[in-house]
Amino acid sequence: MVLPGGARARSPRTACAPRRPWPRVTLPYELAALAAWIAVIALTATGAVHGAHPASPAPAGEAHHHATPAHTAHGAASFGGTAGFGGLATWALMCAAMMLPAALPALAHVGANSLRRRRQRAMAGFAAVYLAVWTGYGALLLASAPLWSRLPGDAVLSGALALAAAWQSTVHKRRALRDCHRSSPLPLSGPPAVTGTLRFGLRHGGACLRSCWALMAVMAAAGGGRGMLAWMALLTGIVTSERFARRPGRTTRLAAAVLAAAALTVALAPVLI
Repeated sequence: MVLPGGARARSPRTACAPRRPWPRVTLPYELAALAAWIAVIALTATGAVHGAHPASPAPAGEAHHHATPAHTAHGAASFGGTAGFGGLATWALMCAAMMLPAALPALAHVGANSLRRRRQRAMAGFAAVYLAVWTGYGALLLASAPLWSRLPGDAVLSGALALAAAWQSTVHKRRALRDCHRSSPLPLSGPPAVTGTLRFGLRHGGACLRSCWALMAVMAAAGGGRGMLAWMALLTGIVTSERFARRPGRTTRLAAAVLAAAALTVALAPVLI
């Protein structure tokens, strides 16, 4: 039917039909990050995530809690007190909890640019490559742990925080963060679609690693216990804010100030206490 003025009226069926919302393609990965957080919290609460250097056996007549700071936990030496594969698995779980939220825009890009029949496979391939990059970084930290794991825990953590604050202020950090915000055209079908998705996961994971390696080194130095959860929450907030902020440079500078203050607090805590 044509209305006065030439406007065409919509049929009642068209006018009243509700819009079907698009599926939230990143929902499984949001739930995966939440599940990883719950798992880390549960492991910490049960004592399964603890320091790499358990306190030395206390001499007769001395309480166990008199261990010196040099013997306190360093999560990096074993990522939860379990050397080898178990420690690396704990690190991978932490990376899933901390880094998957920052990868949600890239996962949404993969889902939106993949054919429906292969959307989930494409997103799973991207996520696997992305987390493999961070797991490889964890293996590198695990291998290098003997170089510094015998140092006092406060000194290691303070140094890692100071390094992260300094890195936040460099031009290399800003360039890497810009790369984290870049997408990539993806082929729709065939072997090029598979290789394109995996290549994008590798490139995006590498950019995020260049941007956040110093922040995750703080997690390696933070040790186990409930204090580790506080550092996880702080660093996850920084990483996610940088990824979703409209002005990531401002967020980066604010994070540098917070990390520098935390480094100073950790360094002065033994003296003040």
